[in-house]
Amino acid sequence: MPDIPNFAMSQDLSVALIVPDAGRRQSLTAALDESQVGVACELDAYPSRADLPAMGRLACDVVIVDVDCDIGQAIRVIEGICSRHPATTVMAYSGMNDSTLMRRAMQAGAREFLIEPFLTGTVAEAFARTSSRLPGRGTSLGKLLVFVPSRAGVGVTTIATNFALALTKESAAKVVVVDLDFQLGEIALGLGLTATFSVVDALANAARLDKEFLATLLLRHNSGLAILSSPEKYNFFPSAIDEGADRLFRILREEFDYVVVDTGSCHGALQEKLFLEADKLYLIAEMTLPSLRNAHRLISFLSARAGSRALELVLNRFDSRHVEIDERSTTKALGRPIDWRVPNAWAAARAAQDTGIPLAMADSPVTRSLVQMARAACGKPLCVEKKAGGGFSFFSSKPVGTPAET
Repeated sequence: MPDIPNFAMSQDLSVALIVPDAGRRQSLTAALDESQVGVACELDAYPSRADLPAMGRLACDVVIVDVDCDIGQAIRVIEGICSRHPATTVMAYSGMNDSTLMRRAMQAGAREFLIEPFLTGTVAEAFARTSSRLPGRGTSLGKLLVFVPSRAGVGVTTIATNFALALTKESAAKVVVVDLDFQLGEIALGLGLTATFSVVDALANAARLDKEFLATLLLRHNSGLAILSSPEKYNFFPSAIDEGADRLFRILREEFDYVVVDTGSCHGALQEKLFLEADKLYLIAEMTLPSLRNAHRLISFLSARAGSRALELVLNRFDSRHVEIDERSTTKALGRPIDWRVPNAWAAARAAQDTGIPLAMADSPVTRSLVQMARAACGKPLCVEKKAGGGFSFFSSKPVGTPAET
């Protein structure tokens, strides 16, 4: 490998290429030139393990790694750069539209996957996203807060919807909630609204999707919360809708301070992308054996992919007096502490669904729990309430480390 020179940071994004094949390197350079992206350094071989620490001397914002010449070597280089130089954005470059290869590159740490031949604007959009992620550059992206059920029926939609309402009030910021249960989503219904357009309209029209088009798809609740609903009609949707997800969530994060996502029945590449991109991932479980078993499987999956850094575990319908599985056993079985407890209020939640008046619109133990979660999400201190005995205590949903109320 040639010596790695020093390059000073410029005002624009500085880029290094690791592309062993001369013809592919020339093709990529031409595409970058068209997008007015300057190349600071070109390497004609994959760095060895010993050379990877020296990559930091490039002082580049972006490193593009060709994954076609030697997939194993390329993945090793991507992992090495991302682990040693987390401020550097790594982009994978390939001539194959291969979802498995894309997944491997993203799991290794790549933030973008450039596929040749390049569509118009593809390279420019990738660099615009990169620029916006850098401190002090471009548009500040809103936080992506993703809610995932451990199994059907654990109440993820109720929690996500009412959390989004509480976050709208507590943060006084722009909040949108996205319903990714494509067939049978209920967020709009739970807010007393009826959708004309849906998230599927956004995903299926990626080519024309921009902030103006997105605005026509959104519902508005009188609290100020924006909603990107699931379709009103039941249907089957092609897997091709995953292709619009990158563009959709980039626009949502540019337009809103917080993007709350109910993953519902969403699976596959779209869910995996949300797992990787989430600023906070709320795993909703309850104290039943099937739910806890699935929660453990999800936690193991995320831990193997470094996704557990953003994970918070939420126990819904929590009632310490009426459970056959105690909390200590639950924590031991899951291998991690419980972050939040939302008390059992099944009847109130059922009434809210039937009336279209959300739980968060009135004071209740559940509301206070979700307010605590919302305050933590937007960086505000947790509330305290006066106990009957004269002392203070946290509301019922609190970090496990807080002393339990007696």
